[in-house]
Amino acid sequence: MASDFMRHVFWFTRTWAMLGIVTLLFACAKPITPPPFTPPPLSTNDSQVVDVQAGSVAPAFHAGRFSLQIDGLPPQSFMASFDLTGGWPEGALNIYNPLGMQMVRVEWAAQSARLHQGNQIRQAASLENLIFQLTGTQLPAAALVDWLSGKPTPVEGWNVDASEWHLRRLVLERVQPGPRTVLRIAFEP
Repeated sequence: MASDFMRHVFWFTRTWAMLGIVTLLFACAKPITPPPFTPPPLSTNDSQVVDVQAGSVAPAFHAGRFSLQIDGLPPQSFMASFDLTGGWPEGALNIYNPLGMQMVRVEWAAQSARLHQGNQIRQAASLENLIFQLTGTQLPAAALVDWLSGKPTPVEGWNVDASEWHLRRLVLERVQPGPRTVLRIAFEP
């Protein structure tokens, strides 16, 4: 029994010693670097002239969460997360429920706006008209897009509070005309 125990100890010690030596060899070995690639010289027959035109700049992308409270009859409130691509006058806004599932997609251009909700599509002549159809209140569409982009654009009748911008938050309150409306936006870093 003692000899079996000694055999196991010897085997265990020898195995760990071999692993230690292999590890030490790998740690001390110099990495092999391949020689630098040098392209072959070009002949005039191989050269090509390519006309490159700059493409359009990728549209801006912003994401975060918002809450909208409308003190109407009856009072309404919405909370959701969003991502915004583009801006004004063309863009797209995806709105997600608290579980992260897309509820609606709003697309707009200068002369049209469209809301996709499941298999249903609702169209309007402008983003402001579409917002009014959905919420029953007038919201300044261009400023709303700016606000969701993180720009504290001033609008008549609205208080734009950027005092928490260091926390990447905007608070917007419509004071006139009624009903009082508060939009709080928190942006993802």
